Order: sequence, then structure tokens, then C-alpha cells
Amino acid sequence: MDLDKMVIDNKEYAFEILGKLISYDTVLREYKENSDMPFGKNNAEALNYLLSIGDSLGFKTKNLDNYAGHIEFGEGEEILGILAHLDVVPVTIDEWKTNPFELVIKDNKLYGRGTQDDKGPLVSALIAMKLLKDEGFKPSKRIRLIAGCDEESGSRCLEYYLKKEKTPDIAFSPDAEFPLIYGEKAILSYDIMGSSDGIILEFNAGERYNMVPSMASMKISLDLKDEYFKFLNDNNFDGEVKDNVYYAYGIASHAAMPDKGLNAIFILFKFLSEYTDSKIAKFINKYYLFDNYGKKAGYYSYDKELGDLTSNVAIFKLKDNEFKMGVNCRCPIDESFDIIDNVLNKICGEFNYSYKKPFGSKRHYVSPKSELVTKLLGAYREVTKDYSDPITIGGGTYAREMKNAVAFGPLKPGRVDCCHISNEYFEIDDFMDAIKVYYLAIKELAK
Repeated sequence: MDLDKMVIDNKEYAFEILGKLISYDTVLREYKENSDMPFGKNNAEALNYLLSIGDSLGFKTKNLDNYAGHIEFGEGEEILGILAHLDVVPVTIDEWKTNPFELVIKDNKLYGRGTQDDKGPLVSALIAMKLLKDEGFKPSKRIRLIAGCDEESGSRCLEYYLKKEKTPDIAFSPDAEFPLIYGEKAILSYDIMGSSDGIILEFNAGERYNMVPSMASMKISLDLKDEYFKFLNDNNFDGEVKDNVYYAYGIASHAAMPDKGLNAIFILFKFLSEYTDSKIAKFINKYYLFDNYGKKAGYYSYDKELGDLTSNVAIFKLKDNEFKMGVNCRCPIDESFDIIDNVLNKICGEFNYSYKKPFGSKRHYVSPKSELVTKLLGAYREVTKDYSDPITIGGGTYAREMKNAVAFGPLKPGRVDCCHISNEYFEIDDFMDAIKVYYLAIKELAK
């Protein structure tokens, strides 16, 4: 059959499904473990809508208590898993040129929160399954598109799913980059806590450990408005003062690539370190300020395949004279857990602060010479004629939840990574190519 024609014939249907999924605001705001909607009403409704599409296409579907669900095609003992997610990261409405929860098609791009991460890739994989079914393909394995509702906040969805269902024998996650990702850094987060120094009265920045915060605000006990405006001008930073609240505006990015953003927390603490005697600012300046690699604190590491450790000050909250600073690290070596623990003990002790020990997941690695990697790369190269080598990343995907799984697309080399930033989009041509790649990949792995 003509794959190009099949994809074009299903283009509008794919956009219809994606548009509906985008319309659900699936930002996780509260987790209720014993609820029938553990990740909220919108996440549950998005999952059930997706499963209804699976039903309408003649696939088998199953909802695992609104934690996750799957759409299944084929028979057999073995399972090929396709691991995608429906939840999205928060949005800052003022930074968006379009409604983030409406699919807007312009300039050959699909705009909306989740178009690239991860609703767009999920739909690409679903349409690939539809095309295979339509042409009468008989897979040797059960093909399961598994959709979770909590990937951005800890993957409790997939953890729950795998307790109830068999772990796929092989899997890929369309939630990262092409040509293929065979290694993911260890991910760990930690919190530092302490008391206010009397200068900072309130501070608010950051919502998630996996984002560089683009906005920070604070109230202080000193009147430094004139000094702040001078500071902003001298350093070419963006900010303002409204009703005695000092605001700083940076640039959001994924925590795995903090250098691509500008941390708004750092802007305010640079100001405080230069114009006040704040103890907290001294601590931040000494061990964290404008350092995205953990070098100031002393826990930087490097691996020849997985690269540099990155360190993102993702959250800073101060209220009622107590503060919490949340830091997210992407580590090329598993030993970083102990190294960071020892460093925190030292630097927090120096300032009489406390900390919660690092927690997270160890690094994930599949041999680039494995059959899984070889077959997936073959599908990608057949469609794109791009023979780039597979890579490793600092981001974390569902692939790390099982042994024989890798992250596979949809972002092509050289494209703008719009994950976790405002005005997220997915190139239409890349969306269409992803369908073709996943079609060929599934066919090769399940023939």
C-alpha cells in the first residue's frame, strides 16, 4: 500500500483527535491516591476520550482506574509497548500568543500545550496502528499503546499500570527525539529548607522540578525599588515592581537543558546578593547562582556517553518565615546520589539549613547495538534518509521504567525543542513523518 497516501488520507482525522486532546487542560494540580480520578477530572476525561477512539477503531481497550490505559491490537504472548502520556506541564498564559488548550494550525505548525510533549506523538502512534489495522496487518505480538496521566510529575501512572498489567517485552516511547535515545541520565531532586533572614518576607517561584522557572516574585523588608530598576537596566534583565512586589521574568526551559532558559530565581537573588545582606542570598550566590552544572556546590560529574551533570534550581518558596528550595539534577553517573548527599550535608551545615536526601531514578541504558535499537533506527532512516547516530539525553521518559525500552522521536535533529516552554508547537511535516516512522517501526518489531 502507498504509505504516503494513507497518511495524507488520515491527516484531518488525526488533527481532530489531537485537537480534542489538546482541549483538555491536563496539568496535574492535585494527586488523590484513593480517588476514582487520582490525577483530576480533566486527565481522566482525556484518557477516556482516547480510549473511546480506540474502541471506535476496533481495538481492545482497558482503563486502569484512570491512572493509565491501553489500546491494544493483535494477538500473542509477547507485548510491544508504545509508551506515551496525556498530562502536560503548566502554562504561563501571558507568555502564549494562542490559547494553549486549543489546537491552532498556522505556518505549517500545530500549536498548543502537548502538541510536541506528548499528545501529538501519542496521536501519531495511534494513527500508525490504525493504518496497520486498515491494511490487514497481522502482528505476531500484542501491540499496546499505553497512555499515562502523570508522566510529568513522577510517573505514578505507569508504576500503577505495571503493577496491574504485564510489562511489555520490548517498548519505545515517542516522547523525546529522533533518531533514537538509548541512554537517559539519572534524575534526582532534593529540597533545602531554612528560616527567613528578615530581609526576604515572601518569595514565590517555580511549580515543577522539571522546569526552569520563567517568573519569580518577592516581597522584602527594604525599599529598594530604585535600586532594582537600575539593576534590571544594568544587567539587561526583565522585571518590574507592582504593589511592593518585586518581579523578575526569565525564560522557561526543560530542566534537562537549563542553559536554554534564564532562571528568574537567579535574577532576584543576584539583586539581593548585590544590594542586601541577606543570608539566603549569600548561600544562593556561593553555591548556586547562575550555575547549571553543580560546579559551585561541588557535585558536578561527566560521562563520555551521557555528558555533563545539570543542576536546576526549580522551586523557591518562602512564607511565614520558612523557605524551601527545590533542585532537580540530571546525572550521568548513579554515584551522584551519594556525592550530592555528602555535598548537601556540608553546605547546609555551614548555613544551618536542613535538606531532604536526594531521591529519583537511576540512569537508563540500552545497548545501541541491540536488535530493538537497530530496527527502530532502520524505520527512521527509511522515512527520513537521515543517518544520524542515536544519542543520550538528560530528560527522563517512560522508557526508564522497563529494561528493554528506548525513547524514539518525535523531534528531528535540528528542530526547535518546544517541550515545557510557551507557544509549544509541532511541525506538521514532522507530525506526518512520525506516523510513517512509527508505522514502519511497529511493523518491523511485530511482524
